Amino acid sequence: MYCKGGTVLQNWMGRIMNTQISARLAALAGVSSIAMAMLSVSGAAAQAPVVTDENESYANDQDTIYVTARRKQETLEDTPLSIDAFDSEALQELGAKDISELSSFTPGFTMEKFGGRRGAEGDTSRPVIRGQANVLGETNAAVFVDGVPYSGSFLSFPFAAIERIEVVKGPQAALFGRSTFAGAINVITKKGTNTFENNVTATVASQDEYEVNASTSGPLVEDKLFYFLHGRYYDYGGEYENTIDGSTVGKESSWGFNGSLEYHPTDDIVLTLRGGYNEDDDNHSAQVLQNRLYNNCFLDQARQYYCGEIEPADEVTVNIPALMGEDGLRRETSRISASGEWDIMGSGYTFSANAGWTGVDEEYGNDQTYGGDPLNFAGGTFRRLAEIDRDEWSAEARIDTPAEHDFRASVGYFMYNRDMRRFRRFPGTETIFADFGNSYTENWAIFGSAEYDITSKLTARAEVRYQEDTIGNDAASGDKFETTFDTITPRFVVDYDLTPDMMFYATVAKGNKPGYINADPTLPVDLQFADEEEAWSYEAGAKMAFFDRRLKTSLAVYFIDWTDQQLTQSVFVGGVPTSVVTNAGTTEVTGLEFEGQWQITDAFDVSVGYAYTDAEIQNFCDPIQGSELTGFDCVNDDGIQGGQTAGNILPNSPKHHLVLSSEYTKPVPDTNYDWFVRGDFSHTSRKYAQVHNLAYVGDRDLLNFKAGLREAEGWSFTLFVDNVLDDRTPSTVIRFADLTSYNVTPNENPALDNVPGTTSIERAFLYPLAQSRQYGITISYDF
Repeated sequence: MYCKGGTVLQNWMGRIMNTQISARLAALAGVSSIAMAMLSVSGAAAQAPVVTDENESYANDQDTIYVTARRKQETLEDTPLSIDAFDSEALQELGAKDISELSSFTPGFTMEKFGGRRGAEGDTSRPVIRGQANVLGETNAAVFVDGVPYSGSFLSFPFAAIERIEVVKGPQAALFGRSTFAGAINVITKKGTNTFENNVTATVASQDEYEVNASTSGPLVEDKLFYFLHGRYYDYGGEYENTIDGSTVGKESSWGFNGSLEYHPTDDIVLTLRGGYNEDDDNHSAQVLQNRLYNNCFLDQARQYYCGEIEPADEVTVNIPALMGEDGLRRETSRISASGEWDIMGSGYTFSANAGWTGVDEEYGNDQTYGGDPLNFAGGTFRRLAEIDRDEWSAEARIDTPAEHDFRASVGYFMYNRDMRRFRRFPGTETIFADFGNSYTENWAIFGSAEYDITSKLTARAEVRYQEDTIGNDAASGDKFETTFDTITPRFVVDYDLTPDMMFYATVAKGNKPGYINADPTLPVDLQFADEEEAWSYEAGAKMAFFDRRLKTSLAVYFIDWTDQQLTQSVFVGGVPTSVVTNAGTTEVTGLEFEGQWQITDAFDVSVGYAYTDAEIQNFCDPIQGSELTGFDCVNDDGIQGGQTAGNILPNSPKHHLVLSSEYTKPVPDTNYDWFVRGDFSHTSRKYAQVHNLAYVGDRDLLNFKAGLREAEGWSFTLFVDNVLDDRTPSTVIRFADLTSYNVTPNENPALDNVPGTTSIERAFLYPLAQSRQYGITISYDF
C-alpha cells in the first residue's frame, strides 16, 4: 500500500485536516521540541536498542525476549519480576485483536470489554492484575505507551504497530509512578532499522469483520535516520439484534496511523519521535439488563437481589431512535512523544529524558435504562450523551551509571499533568443536565535506584520514589475542590543465580494509588475526598530453564496486604442516598502464578499458564448490605452502620485462570512454506458483581484454533475459528438499577411485590453480550 503512490496516506491526511486538529498538532510539535532538546528517551517503556547478545547461554535460543520493565534492557528470564511479555511475533501468532483478548491468555491479568471494545464513557474497561479490582476512582493498573501514561481506553490501539507488550505484575510505583498500584502494562511501539521492511495484512471474518494493516520501515539515511509508518482500518458489523427497531448493535469502526523517526546524530546520541492518531466510531454497545423480575433472593427486602449465575441473553432492548442519531461512541485520540539517550562523552554514564502528550475527545450516547425507557424515566435523563475532553502531559529526565559496574545507580525527576472536562447532555440538543466540571491532576516525583552485585551470583537492589499528587475539580457550580497527597514508595529486590539457567528472587514493595474526589458540594467536608490507598506486596519466585533451554518455567507466590481500600458506599445527604467513594476496606490477596513453555521438538511446542488468586476482604462494613440484605452487625470508620462482608471475594476477581497453547509446524516439501496448526485455550472462573458475592458470571472457557501456511519472509495464510465452543458466558457483570419495570403492586407473583413504604426501583444486573463463534481468514505479505 505504501509503495503505490501513497493513496491511502493521502486520504488519511485529508480526513485528519477535516477533523480540525491543527491546534493539537501544534501542541504536539511543542512537546516534541522540548523533549528532543532534552535528549529524551522513553523512561518506563524505552524501546530496547538493537541487541548484541553478550550472553552465550542465549546464543541458540530463538525465543529470547528482551524487556525494559526495570528501566534497563535485560532478558525476560533474567528479570527478577513476574512479567508476561509478548513481542510482535507472539502477538501475531496468538491472533489477539486488542488488550482485552490478550488478557484472556495472560494468567493473573483480566481486562473486560464492558460497553464494547472501547469502554462506555471511557471508564468501565479496567485492567485487573492479581485480583486487585475496583469499580470507581483511578484504575489499579496503568498503561504506558513508549514511556508516556495512557489513561484513556486502550482497547482500540492497533497491535500491528506494537513491538512488545509487557504485563508487569505487582506494585510498580517506585519506577513507573502513579496508578501502578497492582502493576503496569508497558507498551513499546515499533521503530525502523537498517533493513527495509514492508507488510500488508488483511483479515475477513464472519459477523462482517474486516481489518487492513499496512506498515513500512527502514533507513532514510543508513546508520543515521530510520522511519516507521503504520496505518489501519477496522470494521465490525456486530451480531445482536435490538428488539425495538430490529437494528444490529455492537458495530465498531476504527481507522488511524502511527509512526516514528529515530535519529543517531553521533555514536553516543539517539533521538526518537513517535506519534499516532486514531478515530473510533461505534454504534450502541451490546449490553443487557437482567431486570428485577429475575430476582430470586431477599424478596422481603426493599430492593431485593439476585443470587446465582447471571443468565445469558441473545438480544438487546435499547431505544436508539430516541438518541437522535447520537448513539454509540465517537472518539478521537492523538498522541506524540519524543525521546533520546546520551552516553555522556562515551563514559557509560547515560542521560535520558522523555516527554509526551495524549489528547482524547469523546462522545458516548446510550439508553441507560437498557430496556427502551418505556416510562420515560426521569424525563428521559437516562437517554444521555456523555462528553469527555482529556489532555495529559508527562516529562521525565534520568541519569544512570555504567551498566558494567558492580554498583549501579540511577536518579530521575518526573512530572505529569492531566485535565479532564466531563458533562452529560440530552441527545440532539445542547442542554446539559449534569456538569462534572473540570478535574485536574498535578504530579511530580523524584526517584532513584541502587543495585549491587554482592557476589557473582547474588544481587541486591533498592528503589524508591517520593511523589506529590495534587487532585482538584473546578465544579460547574463555582465550587473548587483540591487536596494534595504525598507518599514514599520503596521496593527491595534480591536475586540469586544458582546456575546460568536457574534464578531465584524475592521482592518487597509498597504500592500506592492516588486519592479520589467526590465532587459534590452538598457532601460534608470529611466525605469530599478519599485518601490514597496503600498495599505492601511480598513475592518470591524462580525462573528456570532445562534441556538446553527447550523447557522454560517461572513460578511466583505472593501476599498483598491492602489497606485504606477505596470502595463505594451510600450515605444520606439531606435524606437522599448518595454514592461516594471512601476508604472503607481492607483486603488480603494470596496468590500463585506458574508458566511453562516446552519446545518438545523443533516442530512442536506447548505452553501452560495458571494463576490462583484469593482476594479476600478482611474488613468492609457495607451500609447497603446492612440495611437491605444481612442486617447491621458493624460500624465503619465514619460511624455508619452496615453489614460486614469479611471473608468474601472482591468483585471482578476470578480465583482461577488457566491458559494452554500449542503449535505444530512442518515444512511443505519442495516449497518455501511451512504449514502449521495452533490451539489456544483459556479458562476463567466465576466473577462476582459486588462485595456481597451473591450474583456472579460463571466459568468462561475460550478455545481458539488456527491453521495455515507461511513463509519466513513473504506470504502467510491463516484460517481461524475463535470461540470454538461458542461460550456465551458474559465476561463481567455489575449491579444496576431497574429503571423500566417498576415494582408496583399487585404482581402476579406476590413474592415480587414491593415492601410497603419503600422505593419502587429495585436491583438489576448489567453485563456485555459475549462475541459468539467466529470464522475468518488472515492474509499477510512481507516485502
